[in-house]
Amino acid sequence: MSIDPMSAFLGAANPWEWWRGVDDLWRWGTHVGEIWAYDVADDAARRAIRLRRTASMIEHARTNSPFYRAHYRHVTPGCTDLSAYPPVTRKLLMANFDEWVTDPQLKKAELLRFIADPNRIAEPYLGKYAVWTSSGTTGVPGIYVQDPDALALYSALMTSRFEFGAAVADARQLAQGPAKLAFVAAIGGHFAGVVSWERQRRLHPAMASTARAFSILQPLPKLVAELNDWQPAFVATYPTMLTLLACERREGRLTIAPRGLWCGGEGFSQAERAQIEEAFGCPIVEDYGASECMNMAFACRHGRLHVNDDWCVLEPVDEHYRPVPPGQPSATVLVTNLANRAQPLIRYDLSDSVTVDDSPCACGSRRPSVRIEGRRDDVLVFDAARGEARIRILPLAIETVIEEEAGVCRFQLTQTGPDAMSLRLDAGNEAERVELFKRVKRVLGRFLKGQGAAPVKLALDPLPPEVNPVSGKLRQVKVLPEAGAG
Repeated sequence: MSIDPMSAFLGAANPWEWWRGVDDLWRWGTHVGEIWAYDVADDAARRAIRLRRTASMIEHARTNSPFYRAHYRHVTPGCTDLSAYPPVTRKLLMANFDEWVTDPQLKKAELLRFIADPNRIAEPYLGKYAVWTSSGTTGVPGIYVQDPDALALYSALMTSRFEFGAAVADARQLAQGPAKLAFVAAIGGHFAGVVSWERQRRLHPAMASTARAFSILQPLPKLVAELNDWQPAFVATYPTMLTLLACERREGRLTIAPRGLWCGGEGFSQAERAQIEEAFGCPIVEDYGASECMNMAFACRHGRLHVNDDWCVLEPVDEHYRPVPPGQPSATVLVTNLANRAQPLIRYDLSDSVTVDDSPCACGSRRPSVRIEGRRDDVLVFDAARGEARIRILPLAIETVIEEEAGVCRFQLTQTGPDAMSLRLDAGNEAERVELFKRVKRVLGRFLKGQGAAPVKLALDPLPPEVNPVSGKLRQVKVLPEAGAG
């Protein structure tokens, strides 16, 4: 296909990609204006905006989703009390996928074929939707479809409320030219992070030359060498990876000097934050999001996670879905995404424990803030096959390999010694358990060898994976204190 002059000027592959970029920018600009208007509004106006958006999403779901129409059959039409609507879970929604979505063209079977092809990562499904997957800690794989307006809103929230602070304040650094960005994550599958990243690179080619993704599945020394060569000004990754990279920098192997660090997706202590910021000499900014609802909260310069309550409703509840007061950790949290209309999420059980902090924040924000008891698995440490160095393995890398290559989502891997691990599997019978174990052992052995680790013994534990008794979440990768892997 020939490229028209404007597409060529912008670097787009074809006129359609150029038009999608223009449409995305227009939607983004509209949402930036809405966000600004909300932030300057008084409390009464804010409540009215939230109520109107919530009522609109509920009405849209009841009208266009056969699943929600049946799920809400006992709730009076027009009811604006969100607590009157029964919660939903991933298992329930995925079991009713074709009736859940509001676009009848979205079919689970066809989407499964789409996400099975890694070459189609960030490709617009049906010409407009972004599609990503998540296995999460509940063990039920999820497929999430985001419409163009929701995607533009996520970008608008990021650019309007994500505080880089001093990281971008030095005009002398900005004068040096476009800043290089590094995204260090699982990039081999249709995951939310890499799909969002690559989608932006496709729509806005001007950023493609300055933004690069790096795989967490490669050996750490190779990743460090690639980052040293790229010299990014900003690094986005997970807290566990930042911890590993900070260690590499303190020991002199990592020589990058970023102006800012971004992290999300895992729990993060203040002590870890301080150690990483000291190692890199720059600030960390944090967000709280999920595959189901991106950009639920952003951290301010004082470290408080402020909820984007104009587009996201968070309800901390106990194990019986009753509200918990501020200051008390919840058993789980119900999230309502007010942005995505293709796949409505209303009072969705996210299984995160959150605590609302209703004290005033020094940053001046009037949006509520939360503390998250998020997912945080352990980093595994093994002896190297050659030399005296030890090999550190990111838990998310292990999880990605087992889920994507072995096709096992419900497992618990425990390091029991310097060269030993045990594996618990969720299986229907013993024969299935043994077959899954063989599959995991094969791919895990290949992966650890590629990382440079010495041989590790893997034992099959006959017990099922042990979940948190309150949240129902599963720590998939952990290290026993006596394992000596710290």
